[in-house]
Amino acid sequence: MRRTGLVLLLSCGWLNSCGSANVNRLFGMEDESYSSLLQRAQFAYDDGEFSRAAELANKAYGRAENNGDAGVLLGNIHLSQAGIDIFQLVGKLSTLSSSSTSSGSSTSKCKSSSDARSASSVLTEMSCLLLSLSDADKDALGSTVTSYNGLKAIGVPSVYIPNEVNDDLRSKVGVLGALDKGIRALCPFIDRTKVLASSIDERHKNADICPDRTKTSFSSPKAHIAFALLHLVEALVFQQGVLIDGVSSGETRTGVQTISTKMSSVNTGSVQGVANLALAAADFANVIGKIFDTGNSKSQIALALNGLIMVSKSFEAAGVPSSVTSVITTQLTNLQKTAANLPGTGNSTTKQTQVLSGQINQAYAASLAQKIEQACPTAATAGCSDNKASLCAGFTSISQGVSSISTPTLCK
Repeated sequence: MRRTGLVLLLSCGWLNSCGSANVNRLFGMEDESYSSLLQRAQFAYDDGEFSRAAELANKAYGRAENNGDAGVLLGNIHLSQAGIDIFQLVGKLSTLSSSSTSSGSSTSKCKSSSDARSASSVLTEMSCLLLSLSDADKDALGSTVTSYNGLKAIGVPSVYIPNEVNDDLRSKVGVLGALDKGIRALCPFIDRTKVLASSIDERHKNADICPDRTKTSFSSPKAHIAFALLHLVEALVFQQGVLIDGVSSGETRTGVQTISTKMSSVNTGSVQGVANLALAAADFANVIGKIFDTGNSKSQIALALNGLIMVSKSFEAAGVPSSVTSVITTQLTNLQKTAANLPGTGNSTTKQTQVLSGQINQAYAASLAQKIEQACPTAATAGCSDNKASLCAGFTSISQGVSSISTPTLCK
């Protein structure tokens, strides 16, 4: 055996004509160079061995600052670890972009019931098509609150409120933890001016997490595409977090839809009934403010919108054709146009978040307006004058950002 090895060394001209990998294999060693680690990581990724691929790619990533290609591979690996098939994701984006410009209607069970395309409906459809959160994920994304006595009176004993997004939340939600690793690996290689300048994500502003390595050598288009896809899935998670509602595994998670349904069935044929509706409306206003915390850069609704912006900006930086991206870019343009007409002094991002919230809540705002109109056709109706403030505050809160809706007579 030793003689065979010596012959091999001599025939290679003392390593000048043979690859180092052959020699390393001869002595039972593995090549730990950047290129070898990256190649082995790619092979493992192609074989679906994502844990092994991540281990090798992380080793390559740590070899030098000129590691953008390892960052791209890590982004793809962690996207796969989040349970997302990259080709399916891009295919769905392309299909939705095509359907948004055609007159044909989708037969998908995930298709929105409304013919109108909006950022909210696009997020909802994509979430349905691509993402399924576990009960553990849902429990980590939000908290159950039982302190709303006005809602208890109409049959809502507890309310599910989305938690603020931080490192602890990401570590507890499996899909978010995987996406976060990919985003952190890629962030140093993302264009500061064209992409990150538009972000409210604190990770993108942290020099320790996201040092500027854009001057190094790597495939910038691939980096930006992977960054876009990671943020798209993250946005879908936050959108689901905002809209979680219903019963799963015996535990009730009550959100906006259930509250709206309960409020619409309140009997307001008496003074006490109007008072119950008013108390529930006041609590509803509080709940809406917490679920759709539009001015908080760590809220799930704000980061859902920010994710869409990162998708659009990153795809643009990568030169991805509009045939793939229009479903996102068109809705963002519409959000911006609507936000520009909103009253108040809030910044552009906050107002766009309000519009996205309004798109989600439009049907619920209309339902509450109808209920108030039914209960209080005039302020002189018994019980209405005394409860006007609470009733109208509830309506104003839920209708924030709604593009068009009839205000109840009582609240005009």
